[in-house]
Amino acid sequence: MEIWSKEFPGRSECLAEVRLFSFAVLGDCDAAHMVALVADELAGNAIKHTASGEPGGEFVVRLARFSDRCRVRVDDQGGPSIPAIRTPYEDDEAGRGLTIVATLSARWGTDGDETARSVWAEIAFDEAPAIPEPGGPAAGLPSQVGAKRGVGMTTDDGGKR
Repeated sequence: MEIWSKEFPGRSECLAEVRLFSFAVLGDCDAAHMVALVADELAGNAIKHTASGEPGGEFVVRLARFSDRCRVRVDDQGGPSIPAIRTPYEDDEAGRGLTIVATLSARWGTDGDETARSVWAEIAFDEAPAIPEPGGPAAGLPSQVGAKRGVGMTTDDGGKR
């Protein structure tokens, strides 16, 4: 298992950086595109629905790569609502993010409360992406196994299915 994490300011213009971080870790493959989309949705929800989106707010994106799946986790600064799949009206411009996450992931869930929360999803690989070469896209991204972050929950996933 390999784990990477990166902290982002809680601003919507950082979502492009979240997607780039996903590709830096996994390379440019079908699985990376799904992981990037899920990471973008979870990070966007953290910005929109939690204290992470307030001035000075931040969130952490963690990617844990296993041989058959990738766990995407966004740690935020908590908020009053519990993440849940909603049924938007047909003409609503928002409200479909967790539906997308649930559709693309083998499983997803939340941990924490209104003061700090993690929302995670596991994307199964039909075919495991190639591990990037040394000096390739993930070069310079330090592994974060066992690291503690100031935002959201601790980084211990347990790595169990």
